[in-house]
Amino acid sequence: MVAATSPLLWYVTRATATVGLVLLTGTSILGILTLSRLGFRYWPRWATQAVHRATAIMALVFVALHVGSTVFDNYVTVPLAAAVVPGTSPYRGLEVSLGTIAFDLLLIVLVSSLIRNFIPIDLWRRLHYLTYAAAPVAFLHVSLLATDVRKGSHWMLLVLGVCTLGAVVAFVLRILRARSLKQRMIVTPPTRRRV
Repeated sequence: MVAATSPLLWYVTRATATVGLVLLTGTSILGILTLSRLGFRYWPRWATQAVHRATAIMALVFVALHVGSTVFDNYVTVPLAAAVVPGTSPYRGLEVSLGTIAFDLLLIVLVSSLIRNFIPIDLWRRLHYLTYAAAPVAFLHVSLLATDVRKGSHWMLLVLGVCTLGAVVAFVLRILRARSLKQRMIVTPPTRRRV
């Protein structure tokens, strides 16, 4: 704990958490669109990938700012170790631990993406799928810990609802697209070339 108490830090913590959640949701949706090869006809796939990467970087910056402002603000005691080690926060242990787990999963995805050229692509892909676990854990963290949610703030409930709906729709589209491609592979046998 570094030591500073200010309403400004509390607002920074809230704002960075909200923006981080929205950006993480957007990143997940863009990743699913890229993976599923869904998107607009005149929007190239590489552009979706570039926006996905940029959004992911912005999301991680906001999550890091959220963690930093939480640790720096001494209104509640959240030690730096609690940012990466679940179960070490004396303040609302379960809820903070959920955020820590989501953050750790995102760090694994980040590191694997940074070393992507040096690891097998299948390993990178499996590690990247950790975002499917990080998203609901982060959602639970926000749902259980955020004072705006606990006090029934309509704007935060709306943000959570839109994020959830967007992620679920993208995930369902991903599953439907995978099934469609699998059906085409089963229905359409490979053609033989005539010699």
